[in-house]
Amino acid sequence: MWWYLSDLARFRTERIGLDTLASDATWLAPVGWRTDDAKRLIYDADIVIGVRTFPVYLLYPESFPYTPPSVFPRGDKSRWSSHQFGAGDELCLEYGPDNWTSDITGAQLLESAHRLLSTENPEAGERGDVPSRHVASLGQTLRSTVFRLLVTRSLERFLGTVQTGVKLKANMLILLRGRSNVYVIDKVTLPDGTVWHNEDVSPTLGNETFERPTTVLRLEESQSLPPASNVDEFKEAAIALGLDADETTLVILKGQAIYGFSALDQSVISMVTIAPEFKAQRLDDAHAALRDKSVAIVGCGSMGGKIAAMLARAGVSDFYLIDDDLLQPDNLVRNELDWRDVGTHKADAVAQRIRNVNPAAKVFFRQIRLAGQEASGTADAALTSLVKRDLFVDATANPEVFNLLSAVAETAKRPMIWAEVFGGGFGGLIARCRPNLEPSPQLMRLAVENWFYDRDYKPKRASRDYATGEEGPVLIADDADITSIAAAATRLTIDTLIGRNPSYFPFSAYVLGLAPEAGLFSQAFESYPIEMSDAPPPEPKPELTRDEIASEVVEIVKIFSPK
Repeated sequence: MWWYLSDLARFRTERIGLDTLASDATWLAPVGWRTDDAKRLIYDADIVIGVRTFPVYLLYPESFPYTPPSVFPRGDKSRWSSHQFGAGDELCLEYGPDNWTSDITGAQLLESAHRLLSTENPEAGERGDVPSRHVASLGQTLRSTVFRLLVTRSLERFLGTVQTGVKLKANMLILLRGRSNVYVIDKVTLPDGTVWHNEDVSPTLGNETFERPTTVLRLEESQSLPPASNVDEFKEAAIALGLDADETTLVILKGQAIYGFSALDQSVISMVTIAPEFKAQRLDDAHAALRDKSVAIVGCGSMGGKIAAMLARAGVSDFYLIDDDLLQPDNLVRNELDWRDVGTHKADAVAQRIRNVNPAAKVFFRQIRLAGQEASGTADAALTSLVKRDLFVDATANPEVFNLLSAVAETAKRPMIWAEVFGGGFGGLIARCRPNLEPSPQLMRLAVENWFYDRDYKPKRASRDYATGEEGPVLIADDADITSIAAAATRLTIDTLIGRNPSYFPFSAYVLGLAPEAGLFSQAFESYPIEMSDAPPPEPKPELTRDEIASEVVEIVKIFSPK
């Protein structure tokens, strides 16, 4: 029901308030009440300032008094004020959605409109400036702008070195995103033939976008920009500046300003430049250490893909991914990837995702099935690369993979993180093993299983092999369940890579609750650390006598001696 029928007392307050204002204020001439097609209540009036009359209407929204009324020009499409949302559009007044309280009345909105218009259009004297009560965000400014030229910090630095009159060939990427087309220069060819690459842009982004040749030219301060109102005039002016007739996409530099144009058959597109935002530190100083760390992630499914993307955002710039599976449409219910990657190997798609998040990242991947039926040479090559990484993440929830990774981690003295979500999505497990600080991963897993055994609870785990299509129950968990456990595992990974001392995580394994589960969690967000024993002392290596050492050396020499 409309507010003026359901709340007659408030309607009476509004009506009397406007009647009183009209009788007391010489500048307000009431016209009357009406409703629009949506049955919203409207009050028409004229605001008189000197010899000029401003016809206005006060529009009450359906949600009044919880949101404010609006004051619009009535039948006038000209621009009245610098505080107006476009010509003929709503006035930006002292009261708006950001500071509105339900005790403010429509009469106060009209008084605010009069103060604004009389200050900017005085009867006599100089025009006054009305201070804005807020600053429009970049998003508000550009929401009706389709064509946008994005200038990254790296591009801004490069363009600052371009000399006047030098014409450069560039490559423009066009990101088509619904209501906006974003233009980004990813590389420029210099006069000597060398190519400058925009380090802020993923080097493989061009595979997912449209590309267009572009010309970059710096003008003298005295030179004029080509007129964008007419295609023929634009092309004629561009040729006069030294451009060829087929050079129709231009980035023109003039002083500190950057302008983008694209001449079509019937019109000229003028791009709005998006300058780099103010640089602010978004991660603490400790995260800088992640740039020099290398992480191996085994399993690039819903868990591994999310961990990989989070680590890339955190600053990790060297990844080794292992997964043989393909992304299927049914995976999208809880995967970091989307329809652009369906039918692609997950390792390949996650690698691209990492590069799109962190263009500086180096990503190496193998489309193999670790601990599966692969050629021995293939498996050996995968493990040889694996041991070169600083940390392993097991995101497979596969016992066979766990056993292999834990053995490699223990031998190579590498920390290892593993995580899994329990069937039903009510919780999960995260754990880490650091050399010489925790017992072996196998012993830790045994401790975890004993923890569940003591509670007479058996976690529900997936038994179906998605990659080979084996039968079995499907793991029930939604994206929020996976993301919650993946985020916790990522934090544990970051803490381990940074080497915080003391660690943010005093325990090495945690069972995390996301929903009530009989016998385990009484409510969401219950967490249980699992106590681990200290790492056992390393077993002494067998020692050989001098004669035994000499004998073994002789045998090795024989291997390398020509026969």
